Amino acid sequence: MLLTFLLLLVGSDFPISTAPNYTGYPSVCYANDMFYVFWIDQRHLPLLSLYGARVTTDGTMLDPSGRSLYVDSAGYSCDVAFDGTNLLVVTRNHC
Repeated sequence: MLLTFLLLLVGSDFPISTAPNYTGYPSVCYANDMFYVFWIDQRHLPLLSLYGARVTTDGTMLDPSGRSLYVDSAGYSCDVAFDGTNLLVVTRNHC
């Protein structure tokens, strides 16, 4: 998955996730001087999972494999919000 949003800020393409199977539906938030990137991931087929990673402003991946946040049946989207203190990531359980 390549995120054009980060490309514009960093200056070159770089992978956020190179996991097998499908990864997509990214959501990005800038907070605490870094980017937080979240996506739906299928590395635990047949389950859809929510993964996240931290990326510095120079493009360094702090979580190169991503961090598993929810493994069950995540929906086909996620969203993130930051209120200045708390970071909230949501997905809908894919019923």
